[in-house]
Amino acid sequence: MAAELRKYPRINTALEINYSLDESTDEPNQFVGTVTDLSKSGAGLLVDQPHRPDDLVSLEGVGGAKKPLSSVVKWVRKTQGKYRIGVKFVRMPV
Repeated sequence: MAAELRKYPRINTALEINYSLDESTDEPNQFVGTVTDLSKSGAGLLVDQPHRPDDLVSLEGVGGAKKPLSSVVKWVRKTQGKYRIGVKFVRMPV
C-alpha cells in the first residue's frame, strides 16, 4: 500500500461550488464543479472542463471562506466524461 503523502486529513464531501480560472482571456472562465474531498491545504474536484497542472483557479465558498480561495491545479485525471482535479490552496482558508 502506498504511503499517504498528504499533510492534513481529507474529509469526503459533495459540495457544489463556483470557480473561475485566474487568467485574462476572452474565453468564458466561470464554472461549476463538485468538491469531492477537502483538507486544510487543498481539495479534490469533479469538473466538466479539462484543466492543466499549474492552472490557477479561484474557488468560491469552500470551507466557509468569505473570499474566493486562490488555488493551483496539481493533477488532472479524465474519468467517465468528466475530470477529477486536485488543487492546492495558495491562500489557506480563514
